[in-house]
Amino acid sequence: MNGGRTRPRLELERTTLVKARRTAQHPPQGAAERSAAFGWCRTQTLTITEIAWRLRLPVQSVKVLVADLITEEVLMTVAARQEDPKDPDVLERVLAGLHAL
Repeated sequence: MNGGRTRPRLELERTTLVKARRTAQHPPQGAAERSAAFGWCRTQTLTITEIAWRLRLPVQSVKVLVADLITEEVLMTVAARQEDPKDPDVLERVLAGLHAL
């Protein structure tokens, strides 16, 4: 999946938001995890931690994977948005992220 690398090509935080680029129409070649991350990010904006939780992989491995997809112009980072901390969707995402730890 990562070619044995443990460090991402880009500096990414656990909370970095990513989504698929509009120009990326087809799943990326390679490991199934790449296609899965692309598929989820086509329909919603996710954090690195959320992707790690869905893939059942360590956050550091997902940072490498996502950095590769960003470098290949498949995914892109999104500026953090201000959200209501009492919003149930936000609380569910935080809980999912904590479970991923």
